[in-house]
This record gives sequence, structure tokens and C-alpha cells, in this order.
Amino acid sequence: MKFNLKLLFIILSSYIYTQEEYLATIQATSYSEWVYYSFETHSVVSIQNPENSLDWDLAFQRKHIKTNSGLSGIGNGGALVDSIGNSESEAYTWINEWENLNEVPTQSTWMTDTLHTDFYDILTHTFVEGIKNPALNSWGWFDETYILNPTNYVMFVKAANGIDIIKFWAYDYYEGTGGNISIRYQTGLNNINTCTGSPGDINNDSVINVVDVVSLVNAILINEINHDLCLYDLNEDAIINVVDIVSLVSFILNN
Repeated sequence: MKFNLKLLFIILSSYIYTQEEYLATIQATSYSEWVYYSFETHSVVSIQNPENSLDWDLAFQRKHIKTNSGLSGIGNGGALVDSIGNSESEAYTWINEWENLNEVPTQSTWMTDTLHTDFYDILTHTFVEGIKNPALNSWGWFDETYILNPTNYVMFVKAANGIDIIKFWAYDYYEGTGGNISIRYQTGLNNINTCTGSPGDINNDSVINVVDVVSLVNAILINEINHDLCLYDLNEDAIINVVDIVSLVSFILNN
């Protein structure tokens, strides 16, 4: 199966979101069901098979937030948090920086969704495993009275298409009752690709196909990465492994 890279660029360019700011409240009160949100429609969307869908970007369940990435889905999404700031700022939060900061902090790392063990089971009253994004997990914390306190940390999320970057601020948990998450976000911060080639085109022949999958597998097995790391790191987690193989295969199958 072959895929023309010029056509890919045209298609992706047509989906880059304009720079706009939005406010939304996500009713995520269920302890078992996820609520899915799309940056393309700026609304909650109904997703039948979220693990194999690119029609959602974020998902919410109580305090927990997923991105369409890693263990959650086939997308190239992700998130990062910068709670450190710079030497001139003791408190690096969106309260102070929302109007000023429109670039992704260079010291931060994009994170994809992983397994966590802090999901509360309302039936057994125990904590169980669940999947969510580790960067977005720090958007708020429960105090000794079980009240959630937003951190207002500087956060960015990446859309499922892997291109569009969104300023993201979850600032309230109690719009009426717990689990109603109020968010503020701004679209249009495009991911600038400094790669000298096209990610996924391992053999640099301007076509992404099964030959590139074989080349990626061989490169990982013999630990011989000779070109730009960005060609191999499909999910942009700074690690080249089997997850990148899955991402490349998913890309080919879906295009």
C-alpha cells in the first residue's frame, strides 16, 4: 500500500485549526463512563469504538483526562505540563501566563496515555487501574476534605492528528456538582516539524508503506538509528520502540 506524501500534506493542512479561544464545561460525573471531546467540532462527541477512532481528542471521567494517544487510542495526541516556569517566575500557572505564553516550553516533554492505579471504583470503594494521560493528571489534587483544588499549571495538549497544539486550562471541577470540569482552551498553535525528512518515511523514498515498517523493525532490533530521530519516533515520546511500529502500521492502514 502506497501513500503520497504531498497528498498527506494537503489533507493535514486542511485540518489545521484556526487560532480561537473556547470555554466549555464537560459533564464527566460518571465513575465508569468516559465523555469524549473533539477540537474540530468543539463539542462532546459520541464515539462507539474510541480505541480505534480519530474523531476525538480528549476524554473525561471525573478528575481523569485522556488524550487520543498511547494506550487510549490510535491518534498521535499527547500532553505536556510545565509547572516549573523560569527563573523570573516563582509561580508558573495559567493564572499568570495565559495571555503571555503562546509557545510550547522547550524544557517540557510530550507524554502519551499510560496505565494508572488511582481510579475510584464506586461499587467496591477501592482504587483500580485505568488509562489516562500522566501530564494532565496533575491538573488538580484532592485535599484532606476530598475537595479538588486546581493547580492551574501551564498545559498543552496535542490533537489526535498529531499536528495541532492547543493551550489547555482545566480550572474548575464543581460547576453545580463534582465531575463537571470547566475548561478553557486556545487552538491554532501548530506543531512546527523540524525534521529534515517525513516522519515514517524511514527509507526516504517519499512513500510510506510496508517497506518503512520493515526498516523500522530492523532499526530497532539491531539498534541502528542512522537518520533523524523524528523519522522513527512516530508518537513523539522520545523513545523508539514497538509503540512507534504500531503507530506506523496504524497510519498506513488508515490512509
